[in-house]
Amino acid sequence: MRIKDLIAYEWKMQFRRASALTVLLLYALVLLYGGIAGKTERDERSSAIAAHYAEIASSMDDWLNNLRELEQLGSAADVPPATGSAMDVVFASSLPQQPLADFAVGQSDLLPFAGEISLWDPDIRLFSKYEIADPVALALGSFDVSKAVVMFLPLILVVFCFDVIAADRDAKRLGLTVAQGVSIRQLFWQRLALRVAVVFLVTIVTTLLVLAVDTGQSSLGERLPLYGLWALFLFFYAVFWATLIALVASFNKSGEFNVLALLGLWAGLTLIIPAASSAAAEVLYPTPSRLAYLAEAREVENETRLRESDVANQFMLDHPELLVDQESEIPAYVLSSFLVTSTVDEATQPIVASFEEALQKREQVLGLFRYISPAVALHSLFNELAGSSAQRHQNYLTQAREFKAAYADMVGPNIVAKQPIDSQFFETIPQFQFTDEALLARISRGLGPLAVLLLLSIGIAIFVNRQLRSASPISS
Repeated sequence: MRIKDLIAYEWKMQFRRASALTVLLLYALVLLYGGIAGKTERDERSSAIAAHYAEIASSMDDWLNNLRELEQLGSAADVPPATGSAMDVVFASSLPQQPLADFAVGQSDLLPFAGEISLWDPDIRLFSKYEIADPVALALGSFDVSKAVVMFLPLILVVFCFDVIAADRDAKRLGLTVAQGVSIRQLFWQRLALRVAVVFLVTIVTTLLVLAVDTGQSSLGERLPLYGLWALFLFFYAVFWATLIALVASFNKSGEFNVLALLGLWAGLTLIIPAASSAAAEVLYPTPSRLAYLAEAREVENETRLRESDVANQFMLDHPELLVDQESEIPAYVLSSFLVTSTVDEATQPIVASFEEALQKREQVLGLFRYISPAVALHSLFNELAGSSAQRHQNYLTQAREFKAAYADMVGPNIVAKQPIDSQFFETIPQFQFTDEALLARISRGLGPLAVLLLLSIGIAIFVNRQLRSASPISS
């Protein structure tokens, strides 16, 4: 059968029907809705980050103006007594948005993506200003293009491909087709490839529309290379499901058997296993209690305040080179707050480390499930491309804490000695800059499962090809 005749036949028998066109239209609308939902999430994060930086910049401008007035007028300046204290310097920080951030929300709706870095706050309260949201919505997660294709692309492929030859065989037309000199194997693969290509083309066209309509703060040129990788990973996912459908269809069963078996596989691979992976990771490596974390931090803070003088004396013994400015107008509570914060950070460091260790171990468990569920493997890659993975958020939190610790080491002697910093020194203080992993390093974590998925697809295709050699034009 010529390709032209096959396309004409498939259009007439499969895609021209109102039900088929309706399914494709609904699928495209779901993808568009995912694009709108992802865009909304991305824009809300961008607006929150911009507002955060504007607020910090405004407060630090006021602080710097007071400091310059103090430097010019001295004691005659009408400024707060703590003016010039390095303790009051606040830094804006954020996790930069990636060009494809609207395609996969990942855990950006749950984890902090912006926050102020201040020596007044211990590490435990560094990112405590969480947005209050519907817990049910947070549990379900935000909808986006990546989630739409991971869940619905296999389902649409099942709808169009489960009866790739079963419909003709059940209708007693397959024998007539074979009698005309067309092999079942050739007909099977040509039909399957054509139907998969139509569904994949609808996916690509719709997602390209999402990509081009609203690029956000990134240019289309920045988004296209990442989208190319996104589409390539999606292609491998579609190939896997096409071969899985081919495997079920090659057993010469009825269309009803095929569709029930494939729906069971879809539910297991895209719903049950991903849910089981999250549950297993949480059971094996539960997150340490945040309530216990807060209680311990407050206990340490209270104990430190009770022995505040001992802490200050110990600090001075450790730094005998410090010359305390006895005439400074900086209040004593600034010094005590710095020492308390430093002590709390040091005491709660093991708890912070336990949080990070639990996260790493959960990621390792989820990494194993990527080899079992193609949905988990693909979604992890999509999150890495979009910069919304849990690992990237954790890197941001770690770097923010390290930046705060470095700044505390830099200005700690000034604070303890009650010596203000000058405006020139302030302008030389580096701002927080997130150091991102290279894209190749991020996606390399998910390439192993993808390679296994591709090899499995090739193995299934070889088995199906051999199976089709003995396929009968009538039901078994």
